[in-house]
Amino acid sequence: MKRKVIVSLLVALALVALCFVAACSQDKAASDGGDDAVTLNIWHSWISEDDENRVATEDFIKAYTDEHPNVKVEQHILQDADYKNKLLTEFSGNAENVDVFTYWGAGRAGDLVNAGKLVAVEDYLTDEQVNSIKPGADTNFRYDGKLYGLPQASWMMLLYCNTELFEQNNIKLPETYDEWLDACTQFADKGIIPIALGGGVDDGWQAAFVYEALVNRTVGAAAEQKVLESMSGFFDDPGFEEAAVKVIEMNKVASFGKSPLEIDEETANVQFLTGAAAMRLTGSWYTQSIYTEDDSVVEGKVAALPIPMVPGGKGLATDYVGGFIDGIFVNQATKDAELASNFAYEWAHFLGTRQHETGEGFTAYTGDVDESGLFPLGKEISDLANTMVDGIVAWDTFLPGDLADIHIDACQALLGAKADVGSFMDSYTAIFK
Repeated sequence: MKRKVIVSLLVALALVALCFVAACSQDKAASDGGDDAVTLNIWHSWISEDDENRVATEDFIKAYTDEHPNVKVEQHILQDADYKNKLLTEFSGNAENVDVFTYWGAGRAGDLVNAGKLVAVEDYLTDEQVNSIKPGADTNFRYDGKLYGLPQASWMMLLYCNTELFEQNNIKLPETYDEWLDACTQFADKGIIPIALGGGVDDGWQAAFVYEALVNRTVGAAAEQKVLESMSGFFDDPGFEEAAVKVIEMNKVASFGKSPLEIDEETANVQFLTGAAAMRLTGSWYTQSIYTEDDSVVEGKVAALPIPMVPGGKGLATDYVGGFIDGIFVNQATKDAELASNFAYEWAHFLGTRQHETGEGFTAYTGDVDESGLFPLGKEISDLANTMVDGIVAWDTFLPGDLADIHIDACQALLGAKADVGSFMDSYTAIFK
């Protein structure tokens, strides 16, 4: 009887050993290559081959696949508006062709987290990896305390000014709203586009930027954040309505040209780069274009200013629009959540570093970053960013998708011929209590 027990035990131990060897072989194949090739389908919207993020992603994929020869990376690339729609269509099912993808944190990714579509990546990362994220950089990527996404880099909204045009026309660089409105009026009277803005159908976020810039000064970032997080209090603070009044006031003096809703972002970019417009209100990522675009004539002639202050407003000089919202996420349906989560971490870390070093953003990760390659304006912006305290990300990236659309539509209406503050405020009853 004992002999049978011993034999059975030896057989069991042998099976365990075989299973262990097989598991080790699979782990070795995953790290060193082997017959079992793995394909990771990654999604992003950097469609231009000249896009810095596209270039960085290509560089990262090459380095990653050289180190992991058994992993094949397939890129799925769509233009921004199509990207969002296609991605959500995929996630209406299991999104079987999506493993790792770029998206926005807060309410946007929150919809997918609530639907059980995303991996809690921290379950597959080391403590060292998780702790390498700068304090506060992961705020918009945590849900019920768990990390579901990896931030890349932060950004900051800036008012880019063509100093040559300001000097030639004896106009002061604006520090306050009144000076900003006066500068717009003077440029418009001289036939110069005051602020290049492309708020057309697919770029409505540009129209929203104007409103959000002014809210940052009339309401203040901290109070604004509370309203967005609680989804209440919007109608209790007069600063939200005051900002809308000021957008209409600016539009009446043609601050955004004759037809800001009929041109796109790219057209507005060109207007500023070619000297046709005196100002451009956009994110810090725009700095690179000033130095690298072939049609740019403004290199060395640009000042990047904080949003002008609103006298009597509750916003502080250290408040800003921007922060960490762009991230990388993993589909719950991926076949290898550990592999995908570690790929997502390495990709996000690589992009964050590259974006910081090229002046497009400020990395979410600790460690030394080489700023020696920054363009002069990029270094100035980096120094300015270090003085900022409270940031508020763009509303259309914070709010859930359907509510973000309401916000963008309302902000576009503010730039229309029939803009009405009452109708604008009524739109937000669908968002805020």
